[in-house]
Amino acid sequence: MPQNHEQSSRARTSNQLIRWLIFLGISAVLALIVFVAVPTLTHRSPLGNGTDATGGSLTVGVTDTPQTLDIRTTDSDSLNRVLIGNVYRTLLDRDKDNKITAGLASAWTTSDDGLTLTFTLRNGIRFANGHTVDASNVVWSLQQAVANKWPGADTKLAALDSVTNPNATTVVISLKHPDATLPRTLAGRLGIVYDSAADIDYAKQTMGSGPYTVKNFEPGKRVVLNATEGSKAKTSTVTFENYASDQALMKATQAGGIDLALPADPASTANLTNDQNFRIATGISETKVVLLYNNDADSIFSDVQARTALRMMVDKTALTKDRSDVAQVLGGPIGPLEPGYEDLTGLIAHNADRGRQLLSYFTSSYVGTLKLVTDETYEPLANQIAQQLQEQGVSVEVSALSANGVQDSISKRNFHLLLTTVGAEGAASFADPNGASHYTNADAQAQYTQAVRATTQQAYEDGLKTYARTVSGTAASDWLYARKTALVASTQFAGYSAQMIDEHLPLANIAKQ
Repeated sequence: MPQNHEQSSRARTSNQLIRWLIFLGISAVLALIVFVAVPTLTHRSPLGNGTDATGGSLTVGVTDTPQTLDIRTTDSDSLNRVLIGNVYRTLLDRDKDNKITAGLASAWTTSDDGLTLTFTLRNGIRFANGHTVDASNVVWSLQQAVANKWPGADTKLAALDSVTNPNATTVVISLKHPDATLPRTLAGRLGIVYDSAADIDYAKQTMGSGPYTVKNFEPGKRVVLNATEGSKAKTSTVTFENYASDQALMKATQAGGIDLALPADPASTANLTNDQNFRIATGISETKVVLLYNNDADSIFSDVQARTALRMMVDKTALTKDRSDVAQVLGGPIGPLEPGYEDLTGLIAHNADRGRQLLSYFTSSYVGTLKLVTDETYEPLANQIAQQLQEQGVSVEVSALSANGVQDSISKRNFHLLLTTVGAEGAASFADPNGASHYTNADAQAQYTQAVRATTQQAYEDGLKTYARTVSGTAASDWLYARKTALVASTQFAGYSAQMIDEHLPLANIAKQ
């Protein structure tokens, strides 16, 4: 009997062990099913879209937070800086030197005749709602831009003939004529790819494929970004805080409330130069400070000799010597970060004596008093220019106006000289007789058209150089300098660049050290 009892006990133990092994096996299978099925149902990869954000927060101080989130219908540097590359991704991208790189498209080719561009999309990219980014979204986004006449689409996308998606990862753009500017367009606001299925209020919400999504938005005050699930962003939360002035921004930074400060004027960083808690970085902007001439037929500057005389009289070296916002003195319409740039400062060099000699061909009554219009920001510089010209016997009256006042003067053609800023598109304006300066030159117009319709990048850049030499050599206006950008960063952070930060600020690689 004891032996039978022992055998019975061993049998029960063996049966229990078998039942446990079966239970554990079933549990493992169920866990695997959940691991695979749940992400599939939520449109996510079971391995994720990348490394999760490492955590932490970053506060960025600015003086120009956007008033709306609708980047489709609003062309704003402050909005581009917050959203492009961070919340929304573009078909192509650009690096810190403003060179075109891969974006949502991992590769692209252009046919020999320049009429067909073919883009191959990356796999596994998703919008913040989990929807897959595919070629149909690209086609739809470009169609929306053209059909709804989003800002700039009428000119920058004018060459488009058709946009098709032969499969989910391929986009084919056919053109009416070659357009060498299109890749750069597709790396900007008009190259954003939207989710065609998203039903949101774009003025207050976003639905992009970037590493962040907008968590909170207070127009003109604050924008809070959160890293999306599976994002490769190195910081989980980024807050853009608005300040009324550079002075207020720098005060908050010094008090420790700001991790990354982007003042409008680089001079504002001076007080923190020797503070070991911060680093100051500088870069170059696409924005240029220019002195535009009114080239209207009834203006003295319709005459190339008068324009050349004024160019020679203005001493740009003296003007820029003590200015904190100068990155590089210019001699032509193309800035150092733009294709086709070359140093043209020697084309019409400063020579006050020769300038006076050229202007002496005109009677003083014909020259009269030149009206120099600017906004309040550049009034001190305008006064310096006026002083230089007055020392050469030219009468100048400076009018510092509000932004609306400046626009009114331009529309009414109530100026001889206009001290203002222009962006990357400023170079092209001299090929347009309706541009702010009303400069008209058939050779320049033909050269610009030929450059844009080039079928290779080298031909495009060479053509732009030819165009810029014509525009500068005929003194269409005067280009003073490319603006400097500057930021103040806490020494705890790394992964940022100061290049073009007035309108381009990639956030994903910024992290605490």
